[in-house]
Amino acid sequence: MTPSATTWPAAVSERSAELVHGAPRRGTVLAAFPTALYLQVGGHADVLPVVTRDGLRLPTALAVATTLPTVGWGVQPGDEVVVGGGVVRLPGVTVRAVRTWRPHPAPRAAATTVGGHLATLPLPWRVPARGVAELLLSGAPAPFALADRVGALVGAGPGLTPSGDDVLCGVLLGLRLHPRGTSAFVDELWRAVRPRLTATTSLSASLLREAADGYAAEPVTRLLHRLASAGSDSFSAVGEGATVTEAVHEVLAIGHTSGADLLGGLAGCLDALTAQSGQTAPSASTTVNPPTATSLSATPRSLP
Repeated sequence: MTPSATTWPAAVSERSAELVHGAPRRGTVLAAFPTALYLQVGGHADVLPVVTRDGLRLPTALAVATTLPTVGWGVQPGDEVVVGGGVVRLPGVTVRAVRTWRPHPAPRAAATTVGGHLATLPLPWRVPARGVAELLLSGAPAPFALADRVGALVGAGPGLTPSGDDVLCGVLLGLRLHPRGTSAFVDELWRAVRPRLTATTSLSASLLREAADGYAAEPVTRLLHRLASAGSDSFSAVGEGATVTEAVHEVLAIGHTSGADLLGGLAGCLDALTAQSGQTAPSASTTVNPPTATSLSATPRSLP
């Protein structure tokens, strides 16, 4: 591929910097949308998202700093591009990493009632997510029980990020957020998920791997930090609910169902951990007003 005279400056995530700045290699276009280009570079779960200013910034994204023209990326699924040496070379443009950005991992909340702020949300997948978390908490799950639960979720549903995978991402993040969650629980769940990554899409496999390490798309990370901070002295009762509600709306706006499915996984996991701690969720007067996925319009940042 010949070099292009047009260059778009971009910021590369620390989690993809080695890939982007490494030796040039071939990448394959998985999907191309107006605000995002997904490239498979290496193994099945090795995906580099190239996103615009309006795109959903995933934890491994190469984020373009300029406003892109409306002509698109100039590639379609199946096309080959070159990634490495600090750039992504497309047919009509070179995306150059000129700086690095650092994604924030999931925090650890101090309050065991952290899940109470999601208690009133009518979320799909909440019950199966709680079942997965309860198996982990049991300490001695029946043989193959966790593997069976995970096997039923990985790759379940249509699209680039099937619903079952989004649910598992939520559970993995919840295990890091709740005070009763542990790295041992995360590792146990990840051991059940990892062998099944080839049963789902490359993009979804990459997001599962990131969630296992505590990373997620920026709106999800913002929600996790607000949940972890809620109830602290720095928040008033009114301000606390408002800021969590705003963050929940941002997550629900991801994709057609991806945000709601991830929230279902997160809430179900937090339900199980909160019950294990002997705590009860806050009353309805202290929980956020439950937004619904259908009340939100699709956004240009959404995953397909």
